[in-house]
Amino acid sequence: MSEQKKFYITTPIYYPSDKLHIGHSYTTVACDALARFKRKQGYDVMFLTGTDEHGQKIEDKAAAAGMQPKEYVDRIVATVKDLWKLLNVSYDRFIRTTDSYHVESCQKIFQKLYEQGDIYKGEYVGHYCKPCESFWTDSQLVDGKCPDCGREVYDAHEEAYFFRTGKYADRLLK
Repeated sequence: MSEQKKFYITTPIYYPSDKLHIGHSYTTVACDALARFKRKQGYDVMFLTGTDEHGQKIEDKAAAAGMQPKEYVDRIVATVKDLWKLLNVSYDRFIRTTDSYHVESCQKIFQKLYEQGDIYKGEYVGHYCKPCESFWTDSQLVDGKCPDCGREVYDAHEEAYFFRTGKYADRLLK
């Protein structure tokens, strides 16, 4: 007896800083169509979608709305799930990065990588574009502005953790 073939598909985990737009629906419906097709072909499909609920933009938008960040994203996530229901999206799992199982899993993985010496603390210095949520170096800026949207950037210095990629360079290059 042969084991059923597996097929995994995911949308991006969307950033719920505001209401969804047509691009979110397009991506999700396209993934849904592929998931349904693979199920018809007999695959054991896992279709994941969800939201990445951390970041400066969410914190700022929540503050502007007079809310806590979790309360703010809870409202938006409810509209996301309502839209997927309206569009009859057949996802198997909706992940939220604020869910306790997600937080605990990330903490365990981080701790293991840290103990192995794969992660180290350092400082990130660059330029940050809040609308794009992107960091840029001096050489990437266009006339001192964000190369993606053309808006002003601000100097950013923050303590951060980095992954020690050099430790795996030989294996990655093979």
